[in-house]
Amino acid sequence: MRDWMVRWTGRRMPLAVAGALSGLASLAVAAPEPAAPLWPDGKIAALTVTFDVDGETVWWEDPATQKAPPGSLSHGRYGPQSAVPKILELLERHRLRGTFFMPSWIAETYPEVARSIVAAGHELGAHGVRHESPSALERDEELRLLRESREVLQKITGATVVGYRAPSWALSDSTLGLVAQEGFLYSSNLMDSDLPYVHHEPRGLVELPVSWVLDDAAHFWFDEESWNKPLVSAASVALLWKEGFEAAYEEGGYFNLTLHPQFIGRPARIKMLDEFLAWTRGFPAVWFATGEEVATRVKEVSQAQGAKRSKRER
Repeated sequence: MRDWMVRWTGRRMPLAVAGALSGLASLAVAAPEPAAPLWPDGKIAALTVTFDVDGETVWWEDPATQKAPPGSLSHGRYGPQSAVPKILELLERHRLRGTFFMPSWIAETYPEVARSIVAAGHELGAHGVRHESPSALERDEELRLLRESREVLQKITGATVVGYRAPSWALSDSTLGLVAQEGFLYSSNLMDSDLPYVHHEPRGLVELPVSWVLDDAAHFWFDEESWNKPLVSAASVALLWKEGFEAAYEEGGYFNLTLHPQFIGRPARIKMLDEFLAWTRGFPAVWFATGEEVATRVKEVSQAQGAKRSKRER
């Protein structure tokens, strides 16, 4: 459920939208007061570039044994070993800060990679220990792994980890409550909105929505077991993303790319990403921000609106 949502186009008076959407009736307001713009400094739309550095973890047949065919493991290894350095160079050229979600096993196995991400000024987020799906875990085990993943990332890199993305976005009924309980600022897992919002329950946790169309795995992950999933060209994905970004920009919205180094890091695809990011620079007033920056802004605006409501009600 949403406690708050703001939509701002930059072409008209900001509009506050009240009410939760998950089964709750909308609250009709006859004459709403102008709401603060969602994006700062006159920005019209926001873009976050995120990377899930999964490495070998998504190729294991069993996380407990870490067994898989050598070829499959090499595909995963390409991410931290070969792709991340190229991605860091690309982001530096574009003067962008990204958000990297990383299983703690990857940070332990490739500590120099985790440290290089933080040293370059990027955000590091929690993404499980061995990319285990929370939906398959008991609550106590999920909590233990959530704590372990964050502690390991922070110990290895010295970063402060405030964002959480569940492996495969596979939340359990307990996940969001545990994430909020452990003091995370935001989750980036749900697909129920075009704009970031603050959860009503668990109260205060910010959600940065995701979408399969903005996930490179949906387009580039080849099913080597069935061969039923065809590979697509980078150019076709660029077209999808350009359509999506133009629409988000027109609506004053949010564009949250979910990328995986082992997929997006291949030469033709990283070339496409380079050109796509350069293309987005042609739009005026776009806020290029990390997950933490967006979540902080969303929470600040939400709290300011809540304070105004409380003042009117007194």
